[in-house]
Amino acid sequence: MKTRSKGLLAALISVGVISGVASQAVGTGLDTWKSGKNNNRIIDIQNVGGTQADTGKVGVAFYSNSSFQITSPKGISIIVDPWRNDPSGAWGLWYRMDFPKIDVDIGMSSHAHFDHDAIDKIDANMLLDRMAGSFKLGDVNITGIADKHQCVAPGTVAWTDAVKQFEGRDNVCPPTNARHFDNTLFIIETGGLRLLMWGDNRPNPPQEVWDKIGKVDVVFLPVDGSRHILDYKQADEVFAKTGATVAIPHHYLVPETTFYTSTLEPATEWVKTHNHTLLDSASIEMTAADIKSKSNHVYYFGSHNMVKQ
Repeated sequence: MKTRSKGLLAALISVGVISGVASQAVGTGLDTWKSGKNNNRIIDIQNVGGTQADTGKVGVAFYSNSSFQITSPKGISIIVDPWRNDPSGAWGLWYRMDFPKIDVDIGMSSHAHFDHDAIDKIDANMLLDRMAGSFKLGDVNITGIADKHQCVAPGTVAWTDAVKQFEGRDNVCPPTNARHFDNTLFIIETGGLRLLMWGDNRPNPPQEVWDKIGKVDVVFLPVDGSRHILDYKQADEVFAKTGATVAIPHHYLVPETTFYTSTLEPATEWVKTHNHTLLDSASIEMTAADIKSKSNHVYYFGSHNMVKQ
């Protein structure tokens, strides 16, 4: 597997797979001004706290790669980290299709990388782009914690070296990193659950970041067979340190939406080192009571995704 991944990286560096990227339309940025919709729904939520009676359940739907929709018990919907193909062409063609133009109340991006920042692709009433600080609406509280992206590739593909080569940089690590190596951790609190969206954060943030995180119930971890962002040991350490009872992997290969040129691999191997549930659909509902008895448990969506079901 190492030979295949290194070969793919060499090919991407030498030719960029630019012809593939050029075949898909490249967005020109946010086009919200073109929308015929309005914020009446947000005004209603602002006034009564939601769009429906409290179901007591938190919805989690997987949109492939690192993108999830979280739906609060009162119906507030959030999309985290929608993706697109790299507009520069340097990283080649990753995705088989555009991210779907779905309606959502809140769109969020953890950092400015093409596989996380396609907030122009969704039809969102509000955008929280790399937000640090606190946000509250209805039965949702969101806390953004500013930190840094993983900057030392731990796996089979030395993509951080490729970044240095593409950009002519000597260092991608803090404190002299470029903006796209900043990352925001998001804690979404709703329905009695604290959900931590790790994004592509480094595995060893300073203690003040851990203090801000506190204990969470569910952590979303970027882990795959190629160890692209976190290796297995790093993922295990983050899982344990958050105190989460459940982890949900992301940033792994979903062949239905993502090409092998991404160099990603499935997360199955890591998943099977834990107590785990192989989910049979692209969405689940959970409550605090559901996961109270869990310990070191992984929910794995695998190839089930909302983009191509």
